[in-house]
Amino acid sequence: MELVKLLYFADRAALVQLQSQITGDRLMAMPYGPVLSRILNLIRGGPIDEGDVPWFDAVSPLERYDVKALKNPGDDELSGAQCLVIEATFNQYGKMTWQELSRVSHSLPEWSDPNGGAIHIAPEQVLSFEGVSAEAIQHIKDELATFERLDEELKAYEGQECEVEERSLHYG
Repeated sequence: MELVKLLYFADRAALVQLQSQITGDRLMAMPYGPVLSRILNLIRGGPIDEGDVPWFDAVSPLERYDVKALKNPGDDELSGAQCLVIEATFNQYGKMTWQELSRVSHSLPEWSDPNGGAIHIAPEQVLSFEGVSAEAIQHIKDELATFERLDEELKAYEGQECEVEERSLHYG
């Protein structure tokens, strides 16, 4: 619970400050407050596909209610700004118990009681509650959609080799 809450708070802060999430995960309102759904599912259910393997290289499977760091995952994939958001989040919330984190997360304006289920929280809801203008939110949504399309297009080319015709060049 503590890991899921801390990651949610970091993703939320990055969304507000940097206009993009760190994890790119789906925000969900659940009975114990807002969470990141894919990360929660990884913790609860284990790997879903081969793309999940790096998570389990760094984080242990769930044992009772705990996960443990197996190694330092590094920060090669993070920007300096994202590292600062994570550090600030940990400084603000890192010493809280899961009950305290749950209580704080229930006070966030985007959380509403899902009555035992789960409700999607759109990133634009968070931005709107934080006072970001409708025009800026639309710009952020358009930019994120562009990145998502680019990611999908790049995935289509993963693993393909580039064939280059061999030929001699003569300069004369």
